[in-house]
Amino acid sequence: MTRLIRMTTFAALVMMQGCNSGVLSQKDEFFKPAKDVSESYPKDKIYPQGRIFPYTGFSPQKSSYDKKFTMCGPVYNCFDKLLEEAAEIHKKAICTIRVIYKGKPVTLETFKQEKDFDFQEIAEFVKKEVAALAGNENIAWWYLTPEELKSWRKNEIKYLETVSNAIRETDPLKRPIWMYDPGHRDAKGLGETVKFLDICGKGMFTNYSNFKDSRIFCRWSIEQEIEAIKNNNPSAIPIALPEMFREPAPEDVKLIPSWVRHDTYSALITGAKGLAVFSFANRKNFKSHDIYFQEYVNIADELCGELNLGQVFLFGEPRNDISLKITAGPATLPFLYRNSGMKEPVEFSSVGIFNAAYKNERYLFLASSANVPVSAEISGFPAGQCVIEDVFNKKQIDSKISPLKLVFAPLEVKCIKFKQK
Repeated sequence: MTRLIRMTTFAALVMMQGCNSGVLSQKDEFFKPAKDVSESYPKDKIYPQGRIFPYTGFSPQKSSYDKKFTMCGPVYNCFDKLLEEAAEIHKKAICTIRVIYKGKPVTLETFKQEKDFDFQEIAEFVKKEVAALAGNENIAWWYLTPEELKSWRKNEIKYLETVSNAIRETDPLKRPIWMYDPGHRDAKGLGETVKFLDICGKGMFTNYSNFKDSRIFCRWSIEQEIEAIKNNNPSAIPIALPEMFREPAPEDVKLIPSWVRHDTYSALITGAKGLAVFSFANRKNFKSHDIYFQEYVNIADELCGELNLGQVFLFGEPRNDISLKITAGPATLPFLYRNSGMKEPVEFSSVGIFNAAYKNERYLFLASSANVPVSAEISGFPAGQCVIEDVFNKKQIDSKISPLKLVFAPLEVKCIKFKQK
């Protein structure tokens, strides 16, 4: 039995407008221009303070500097070197804040050893560090360490609050603050840390988390971030942290490009507003580094290059006028993550979609999370009255055929663009 799945996530109800001859035609309604909200954002700053799509990798190598990535970092050492190199290549940097307390860097181990923290001393240290860097307009975001601070440990969450407040009090440019959260944290756990942050970004390491064959994990991950933000800090933004550090089994190496594309676009379709790959570092026994890296480069070209698709994910106006019907293959996929506290599986549609208007064009992004082929039909567009383009395959599609029939290979991502004739 087929199931009808309508795009509902982030969908805006389209209000019918009157015109001299009555109701607008389907074509006019479909192509009703979206307000270009990006115009109110500076061109030279990273989102959310500007219109540049955030795309970076931890521990960047010089091989990434001439690519379309828009930021550098974060890093865990050589902080000054990163800032210098980012300035040289005219890219923004993520600046790591490492607190020195009693002569040593604060780590998670510090919280086990120290019972009575002098948080005033910590605040003064952070203010001094930020004040020294405040004039560096090349810094886009602040990155807090140690990572993975726990809300149920009083000193750890107090530390997070103290450091975040010290940065905000000192930074005249009010740049966003981010700390890495572990991949198993759900919306409730993320909500406890995002209260003090401007960016919510947890690990989305699909293979490492034992979801190699259940990559719906990516959609679940971003949904947790979005829910945490909604309930605790609506001004924050969600970002995705896709994986690049674990060598797969030899027979799986050929799957890397499809893994990377699926995970990245699935996260964006769900609502992520930026990407930070973990990580670009050259690691021992990681022979597939270059294969992973090249696919992230390819995506950077699509998001931040000539196609500029990152702008659609940042500023596209969600629409709900296109319907998706699965005609073959699984319509839904179960997901269960016991390490996050889930007791029963939840069902996700096998194909995630983002239907948006951007300026005078319409975009439909689709990502199948199924490990088998899926066939689908889409309807709701003005058949025969538009030009339809398969963006990634650079092919035109016959617009007179409705519903439009699509076939997805396992984990395939599609981008369909509709233009007026």
